[in-house]
Amino acid sequence: MKIPGDVRTWCEISFPALRHNLRTVRRSLPPKTQILAVVKDNAYGHGLIPITCALAQAGCEEFGVAFVSEGAQLRGAGIRQPILLLGSTLAPEFPCALQHRLTITLSSLTEARELVRAATRAKTIALVQAKLDTGMNRLGATPQEFLKLLFFIAQQPSLDLVGTLTHLACADSNPAFTRRQLKSAFLLPKNLPHHWANSAASFQTNPFSLTHARPGLALYGIHPSARSSPPLQPVLAWKSRILLVRSVARGETISYGASFRAPRNLRVATVATGYAHGLPRSLSNRGHALIQGRFCPILGRVTMDMTLLDVTRVPNPRRGNEVVWLGQSGRLTRTATDLAREADTIPWEIFTRINPSLPRFSA
Repeated sequence: MKIPGDVRTWCEISFPALRHNLRTVRRSLPPKTQILAVVKDNAYGHGLIPITCALAQAGCEEFGVAFVSEGAQLRGAGIRQPILLLGSTLAPEFPCALQHRLTITLSSLTEARELVRAATRAKTIALVQAKLDTGMNRLGATPQEFLKLLFFIAQQPSLDLVGTLTHLACADSNPAFTRRQLKSAFLLPKNLPHHWANSAASFQTNPFSLTHARPGLALYGIHPSARSSPPLQPVLAWKSRILLVRSVARGETISYGASFRAPRNLRVATVATGYAHGLPRSLSNRGHALIQGRFCPILGRVTMDMTLLDVTRVPNPRRGNEVVWLGQSGRLTRTATDLAREADTIPWEIFTRINPSLPRFSA
């Protein structure tokens, strides 16, 4: 992929990898299970519209977003598949959601009553899904309130219940807790579409049937847990360029706070990426990038739009050379899981904190 020389920091998106991951998830699910692809928060930082359009062309049946504005953008881009608002929608957002025929998740009678008023004023029927809380304690009606919510929705001519869902809190880490949650999921009516399988659960054998799965991270090529699962391909690579290479003598300090002191004579590259681009500041003095297929440690503190790397072992590093934060360089590959481990966070955060203004080139 040829990147213009005046681009300092950028992402590369692989649509073949995205399609591969979608096929891999499908093969892991029971036959006829439909995919509700989670493309919220700018498709996990990969680009909302291009990623969703590519998944739609690959046969993805439905999509999940976080905000009404995301759903409106997708409608404007020509997406006609059902779009589910996964979070809680505020009453002032209902008119826009109704205008764009977005499916609204309801977790409480309060939300349902607000939506009835909005749909009645708009003289339309709202598409809704009812959410059951089975242990996440974030959104969703409690088991005691869930049946009341279903009964209320059924009584309202302005609400059309098109599905139900719950959310697994520990599918990537605690099978026993997940089993307890799924035992509570029997309240989800089986005569309606219902779903709970995130990426981790999509690769596991669930004790109950489900009509839909809603993978997120797996579509972007990262396994949500350390358990063995089918091979996925990273969709996003994140790269930058060297701005300057200089010699730093033994004993000299580097970057803000003088937190790194050179233990020997070093060659140091100033790189055009910092925390304003999404590089976690917690990688200061502990993270790595790849240059010419070699690991290059971060020296000193990550700054707003520049970071310093030890390039002593890189043959003839030059201004303008490619730096790989995520992706392949030579025989080495850095994934969001690798970067997250060094930053003491999770791959989801690595992806979503990448500045959306960075140019994204696709293959």
